[in-house]
Amino acid sequence: MLSQKIRYAIRALQHLADKYGEGPVPLAEIAEAQNIPAKFLTVILSELSRFGIVDSQRGKDGGYWLAISPIDITYGDLIRIMRGSLALVPCASRFAHEKCKNCVEEKDCRTRALMLKVRDATADLLDGVRLSDAIELAPEFAEPSEET
Repeated sequence: MLSQKIRYAIRALQHLADKYGEGPVPLAEIAEAQNIPAKFLTVILSELSRFGIVDSQRGKDGGYWLAISPIDITYGDLIRIMRGSLALVPCASRFAHEKCKNCVEEKDCRTRALMLKVRDATADLLDGVRLSDAIELAPEFAEPSEET
């Protein structure tokens, strides 16, 4: 699962992508619109600033904006920046590979083989969607009825 920090980062960047080219967006506006605690948002945006994704300006007319065009940022890039990997297990990571503790040899591990496929399919999807892309909203899940 994605951590709360990564989900907040994604929502904040989606907000900034929607405002791209309009100048600095106040932290309070992002926090309120995306339901993100302001203190936590400050930490997240500061981290994204260190990676060159976000720029900021202090002061009365200050705020945050994307330092890169939304068309040049994929969701895969964002998750890799915030999490380090798209893989669900360390032995299936391309860039942060680690052998799993208490496991069989990697060449004999069927779980690893499956997780490599999951990682590749996830990367194909997330690397194909950019912050500039419209994403169709999914319907809400219906609560299971007592009759089912």
